[in-house]
Amino acid sequence: MTTSSFIARRAHLAQLLQAQGGGVALLPTAPERQRNSDTDHPYRHDSHFHYLSGFNEPEAWLLLRSDGHSTLFCRPSHPEREIWDGRRLGVEAAPAALGVDAALPVDALDETMVSLLAGQRAIWFPFGRGPELHTRVAGWVARVRSRERSGIECPTELHDLHPLVAEMRLHKDAGELATMRRAATISAGAHLRAMRYCAQRFRDGATAVAEYEIEAELLHE
Repeated sequence: MTTSSFIARRAHLAQLLQAQGGGVALLPTAPERQRNSDTDHPYRHDSHFHYLSGFNEPEAWLLLRSDGHSTLFCRPSHPEREIWDGRRLGVEAAPAALGVDAALPVDALDETMVSLLAGQRAIWFPFGRGPELHTRVAGWVARVRSRERSGIECPTELHDLHPLVAEMRLHKDAGELATMRRAATISAGAHLRAMRYCAQRFRDGATAVAEYEIEAELLHE
């Protein structure tokens, strides 16, 4: 997928927000999941988040206003941590790489969210992600409301972002269709390779094939 594809998706979502009366969309990616004391499970980003951003790192948030302006919160570059956790895109490189209008360190999320939400009529974010997200959004709204006497308008509506993005994702563009066809071709080839491997093992006299061997053939393809 190209950067222009993600820019177009964000522009489309901004138009949908405008049609609903305006506001701001707020979307976090999926959290990392710990496997044991010092090992995490392989990371899998949130599908809606990646659909709109093309960004696959953890600890990231996307904020999109109905006027189309986009802000990404992400981890800053950290050479020492990157030795262990892998390369990071970083705040400085994010706008050019992802086509967002601005990028800020994720550590500044709580600090800057009040100013970003001020003057917005509604907040759109995915419901059903657990109480933590609702609690965090409610906290930001409360901080904005505490400044109403100084003339700052506070959001008065909360809406579920999921239906808007889910409807968008039903309609696949040419790039998505090409990716899906390539993935299906690779997957079919992997299953054929695994079946050929198992057949050959049984012809050679094996009475069983270990699951890890089949997995190795699938992943090899």
